[in-house]
Amino acid sequence: MDIRAEILDLKLRVEDLESTTERARESREQEELLREVIDRSKRLQAEMAALRADLAQARAGLGEEVAAVGTEVAGVRRAVAAPTRPRADEGVEEGDVRTEIAVEFAVIRSEIEHEFNFLRSEVMDLAVKLDRLSPGAE
Repeated sequence: MDIRAEILDLKLRVEDLESTTERARESREQEELLREVIDRSKRLQAEMAALRADLAQARAGLGEEVAAVGTEVAGVRRAVAAPTRPRADEGVEEGDVRTEIAVEFAVIRSEIEHEFNFLRSEVMDLAVKLDRLSPGAE
């Protein structure tokens, strides 16, 4: 074999070694990226689970609050609907107070209903977003 052939053979072997080294380095970089993606995915899943738990707790709390408001509303309705018995020392003002209470009650009920509907909508939007972000939801 002549020297030129040996030099050419050595050059080819060095190039092959360089390309193998480059592929190994790229492979390690891809492995590191994959590990980072997996770690981030696990953290995201844990955070989503925590958000779901918070959302479930908020739903339960909201349900309890709505039930309490419903009980109070029922009590106010009974009080407003009770027949009036004017006493001897009372004038016509008692009926006016009952009317004012009924009007105020209607306004407050409307505001509570509006707020409840808004909160329900927000909770549902959050649930949809969480479901969309879930890894198994597709």
